[in-house]
Amino acid sequence: MEKENYILLRTFCLHTRIDDQFVRQLNEYGLIIFLEEDDEVFINENDIADIEKFFRLHRDLNINLEGLDAISQMLNRIHKLESEMNILRKKLRLYE
Repeated sequence: MEKENYILLRTFCLHTRIDDQFVRQLNEYGLIIFLEEDDEVFINENDIADIEKFFRLHRDLNINLEGLDAISQMLNRIHKLESEMNILRKKLRLYE
């Protein structure tokens, strides 16, 4: 495991004041993935923005984990459709 891409969960939770149980629940729902090594839990740096976004939605709007999962799936679909649309626009420009 390349540790430069991972942050110790305990350290992350200390600095952000996000409960580690919340992050563990996100992992259980498959919204993020973390690694466990030598009784320590590490989160990927790429998941930090998602964890903070999920935490704000949960805290501010009182959205439960099932709702966060649904929102995540919809956002992923939107991003995929936007990418497909951009590719189609580029192809269309070739024919104009």
